[in-house]
Amino acid sequence: MKNANLLIGLGLGLLIGAAVGVYITSSDEQKEEYRDKINDKVNKAKEKIKKVVNDGLEELGKAGDFINQAAQNATSRVEVD
Repeated sequence: MKNANLLIGLGLGLLIGAAVGVYITSSDEQKEEYRDKINDKVNKAKEKIKKVVNDGLEELGKAGDFINQAAQNATSRVEVD
């Protein structure tokens, strides 16, 4: 697992380094184009992350409701016996 994380980190570092190198050597017009593309991708990523978090919270709420109902059922059975 540690090796996989190390390889992922190295791969991301390589990609970021290459992107910075391309950005530095490009013209002002290209830099503006790159910034627009990056901002667009960041905004899309934020929306996807927000959706995943909201979906996870909704599922967590459903699980909590299920556990609460099961606990109430168990309590009512104990009180009857």
